[in-house]
Amino acid sequence: MTDAQLIRDAVAKSSDRFLDHLKQACAIPSVATEGMGTEMTAWLENRLMELGARVSRLSVPGSPEALLGEFSGADSERTLMIYDHYDVQPVDPLNLWISPPFEPAIRDGRLYARGAADNKGDLIARLSALEVYLDLYGELPCNIKFFIEGEEENGSVHFEDICEAYSEELKADDCVWEGGWMDLDGRPEMYYGCKGLLYIELRYRAITGDQHSSIAVYAPSAPWHLLRAINSLTDDEGNIVIEGFHDRIVPPGPREEELIHSIKFNEEAMLKRLGITEFNQGLTGSALTHALLYAPTANIDGFETGYTVPGGQKTVLPAEAMAKIDFRLVPDQDGTEVAGLVRRHLKDHGFGDIEVSVMSHENPSRSPLDSTLGRAAEKAAAGWFEDAVTIYPYMWATGPMFPIAQGLGIPICSPPGVGRPDSNLHAPNEHVHIADFYDIIGYTVAYLREYGRTVPA
Repeated sequence: MTDAQLIRDAVAKSSDRFLDHLKQACAIPSVATEGMGTEMTAWLENRLMELGARVSRLSVPGSPEALLGEFSGADSERTLMIYDHYDVQPVDPLNLWISPPFEPAIRDGRLYARGAADNKGDLIARLSALEVYLDLYGELPCNIKFFIEGEEENGSVHFEDICEAYSEELKADDCVWEGGWMDLDGRPEMYYGCKGLLYIELRYRAITGDQHSSIAVYAPSAPWHLLRAINSLTDDEGNIVIEGFHDRIVPPGPREEELIHSIKFNEEAMLKRLGITEFNQGLTGSALTHALLYAPTANIDGFETGYTVPGGQKTVLPAEAMAKIDFRLVPDQDGTEVAGLVRRHLKDHGFGDIEVSVMSHENPSRSPLDSTLGRAAEKAAAGWFEDAVTIYPYMWATGPMFPIAQGLGIPICSPPGVGRPDSNLHAPNEHVHIADFYDIIGYTVAYLREYGRTVPA
């Protein structure tokens, strides 16, 4: 019997129990922005200890507790870190959920619950994989550290401080980061880095209070002023025109360019999913992939002002307007520096009276494409999945990789995970394919075994 079949059989034998663990985890509300998390921390602590881990709670002032679960392995000289997070996104709008977000429900082979895909699905799959590995082989291939934080969905505000405060405890040779995807066609994907994020709030007050709209003839409009300020950030095609914004961007290297041209992006399926006929600026082919990975963005997350009751009417001149903006950053941009460039741009263009508040920022991250973990994960994927794994130098979303990859100097790789582009991450009816959950448990066992056999880079 092959290793792969042996692993699949072992996963199948305990599949009901593993799924029950995922249901238990998803039934625990752990919304970081609403101060939830203590129950989830306790549940995970118990689960780690059941598996034989030495568990520590890591925190700095103001942060929710992160967990460090340490397992000893056959090769005591090598340590693999596995990063995940136990917090989840808020559930609003609640009325759009078919079933309650914290009451896991199975429909058509999928498990629906907040956190099922992001990130409890990957986390529980990996914990389950350790159990399978120990049952099959008796001892882990190396030391393994589970590092699980509790405010990733809130911008990992204290994560860098935790990494600095516990740098000795967090030492490792490589780091598994959350999870890649299964694409819309079910093909596995993996990543070696991520874009960064700067999230800001713009606020402007023009007059002392809301007024009758008839005086708009002589009184200034807060929303118009703020809209003009936001409009100055990009040109008509959406290109960012903030002075100095692009100066630190590093172009892709030869290996990255090679990967860009090899990536199979299902444009037709994505256009259909979004309900559009073409992508911005007519992007297609490798130009689309290049933009997805290497082009920074400026996005309006929300705009609030005045009277907004649907179907009603009220003639009012709003006194104040507020907008939330996020910038996706690429290597080697720095979030703090970009925030300063935004403030300078607004001042230079006549909008110095707009208040700019930084809500959160995470710097972009890049790791070697030939790390020990990466080579093991790629080789294991080739023997596990029917389709070839698609390798991305970066993921176009953001995670707090920078403090690990650049701060602690630990190479990062995100092997294929349980989520798909249509898993409704951050949206109502988040879900995971149950078959994908089982598949990733087995694949995790396979790449852990391969990691133990791979000569360090």
